[in-house]
Amino acid sequence: MNNLLNEFSSLIQTVPKIMIALTNTDFKPNPTKWSKKEILGHLCDSATMNHKRFIERLISNEELNLELYKQNSWVELNDYQNCYTIDEVITLWTALNKRFKNVLDNVTEEQWKFEYIINQNEKVTLSWLFTDYIDHLKHHLNQILE
Repeated sequence: MNNLLNEFSSLIQTVPKIMIALTNTDFKPNPTKWSKKEILGHLCDSATMNHKRFIERLISNEELNLELYKQNSWVELNDYQNCYTIDEVITLWTALNKRFKNVLDNVTEEQWKFEYIINQNEKVTLSWLFTDYIDHLKHHLNQILE
């Protein structure tokens, strides 16, 4: 898990620098697809949701179902495209991920094994959830850089 946490720290440091270089490509070429700014906004929403998931799992003694969220509605309601500059979204993304990283830095080896229930019978660990978060983050960063 330490390697993944180190990779996450590295992403928190490098992504803002990469995104600043894209400030001039902030247009929305296709009304049915997310712009680069909206993709980064979606990653802000993802950081918010995953931070919440970790906090809830770490403080609960009960079995919990992994809560999904309507990502398109989140991006639409937050209106990243029209209400925020790219710099504001970069600042938000950085702050949210630093906050999430602070929680992760204090997760014990035993806590990484804490589980969420998905699909009624299947379970996933916090370790799996964080790995999935990093994979999801890198997938969308690749979309932004295309």
